[in-house]
Amino acid sequence: MTSTSSLALTVLAAIAATGLVVGLFTWLITRRSLLTRIADANVLEVGEKLIDVLATAGLVVDSSNSVIRSSASATTMGLIRNKSLAIAELIDVVDTVRRFGEPVFTELEIPSPGGGDDHWVETRAALAGNGNVVVLLEDKTESHRLDDARRDFLANISHELKTPIGAIGLLAEALVDATDDPDTVRKFSKNLRKEARRLADLVQDIIQLSRVQSKDVLGAAKPIDVAAIVIDAAERCAIVAESKDIAVTVNSQRDVFVVGDAELLTVAVKNLVDNAIKYSDDGKHVGIGVSTSKNLVQISIADVGVGIPKDEQSRIFERFYRVDASRSRQTGGTGLGLSLVKHIVFSHGGEITLFSQPGVGSTFTISLPRFEPTVDGDRP
Repeated sequence: MTSTSSLALTVLAAIAATGLVVGLFTWLITRRSLLTRIADANVLEVGEKLIDVLATAGLVVDSSNSVIRSSASATTMGLIRNKSLAIAELIDVVDTVRRFGEPVFTELEIPSPGGGDDHWVETRAALAGNGNVVVLLEDKTESHRLDDARRDFLANISHELKTPIGAIGLLAEALVDATDDPDTVRKFSKNLRKEARRLADLVQDIIQLSRVQSKDVLGAAKPIDVAAIVIDAAERCAIVAESKDIAVTVNSQRDVFVVGDAELLTVAVKNLVDNAIKYSDDGKHVGIGVSTSKNLVQISIADVGVGIPKDEQSRIFERFYRVDASRSRQTGGTGLGLSLVKHIVFSHGGEITLFSQPGVGSTFTISLPRFEPTVDGDRP
């Protein structure tokens, strides 16, 4: 057996033993001196065939940039047109590999085949003998989106925290200067409590949002009586409702169940009820209703408040987005309540919808998969 054949068998044995096809194949194409020595052996042929089973996008192009082997995902990503490379940035990478004879590692922004936002792909390319170039691409778009969302979130949090913290500092200084004026002290103390409560609410919402995003909710889920959730949520809003003379009514049958985290679902309903109260005029009414179908449980929270303009409705679940920032400040909203509701509902396999008309009111509806206990032991 020749040394080249032995080397080929050794590489193939490593692939079979570890199963790390992508990692070993990347190792192969980045070791040009090794690949050059065995380019005419079976390893190159096997390497090209491995393209077919790559989880990432992969392709092999010849000296004219015609694609002679490609994975299904490479086609799905729109990298190929008429058996040729369709992305100018990718052609530049391949030309660079041929020009300098060295592997290229880079990140490219390429057009989306569907015409949407561009995709970010991590690209590795290297010579594979006979003028062919092997290219591996891994989609990093979601990673970029998460990074952008994280930066935006941190920027927004910094801005939102500055307001109550700054107000607390100014009020504290004013209190020191007004120690001889009881009326002023009472006024500033009331405002100080308000800002402290807003800061505490914001921190609590951040903690809960972090919890629901990092927790496998359904991993430790239990059957929950929906009536208990909505009653608990209404009771948590009782003081706010009484302060505005708003009646909160609950209409829910017993023995309707969903599976999930009771506290998180209660927080979701409570946030919706709290919003309905805050954005309703004094003396109005807020209703909580539970309806069922064969497979779904729907929890609806309806108010006769200010309503939400149609062009704003698609954005209200964004973090820190406020339809009326001035009113939200007056009511003490954190800007995270509806975002938290959305994440809680989604983590339970459900969805949330909105129907609203300005000046008429709004109805938020949470839809969750229904759970049917088979025996009494399945009940909470």
